[in-house]
Amino acid sequence: MSDLLHGPATTAYDHDKYLAFELNGAPYSISISIVREIMEYIEVDKIPMAPDFIIGAINLRGLVIPVFDLSVRLNKPAQAITNRTCIIVAECDYKAQNITVGLKVDMVTKVLDIPAHEVDQVPSIAGQFHSRFVYGLAKLTDNLMTILDITKILTLDDVQLFDDLQLQHKQLSFELPLDADSNTQFEET
Repeated sequence: MSDLLHGPATTAYDHDKYLAFELNGAPYSISISIVREIMEYIEVDKIPMAPDFIIGAINLRGLVIPVFDLSVRLNKPAQAITNRTCIIVAECDYKAQNITVGLKVDMVTKVLDIPAHEVDQVPSIAGQFHSRFVYGLAKLTDNLMTILDITKILTLDDVQLFDDLQLQHKQLSFELPLDADSNTQFEET
C-alpha cells in the first residue's frame, strides 16, 4: 500500500501519484495505489436501512460492492448524476480486512504526481478542527487539494454491511441444478 494509508512520506524526493476528482466543485484526490478502476456511473441497487451516504451496491464481475456518495459522507449536499459522474472502485485494508468500495464522484479530472514534501497535514486551529477523513493538503500551483484517506471513511458498521452483502449475494446466487428428469409439473388441486 502507499504512504497514503501509513502516514506522510519521509524524504523530499518521494513522489506519489494521486487520482484527482471533483466533489461539489472542489478538488479532492486519493492515492492511485488503491484505485482498481474508474467506471461510468451505472444504476445502483438500493440497500434497505443503509446509512444515507451509502447509495447502494453494484455487482462488479461477481463481487458485490457498496457504493458511497463521497459528497454526502463528507457532509456536503448530494449532487445530481450527470454524464461525467463516475464510480471509482477502490480497494484498501481496514482493520486487517481487504475492502472494495465504490466511490461516487462528480467527475474524475486527472492523475497527479505530487512530491511528498508538497503534502501537509491538516492544520489544527487551537485543537478545535480535525478532519478524520483527510490525509493531507497538497500544495498545487494555483490551489490546495484535499487528499482523502479512504480507510478513515469506513467504520466498523460499514465493514459489517460489506460482509452481510457478500453473504446475501452468495445465498441468492446459489442455484439448484436441474436435469431433464427433475422437471415437475404442478397441478391445481
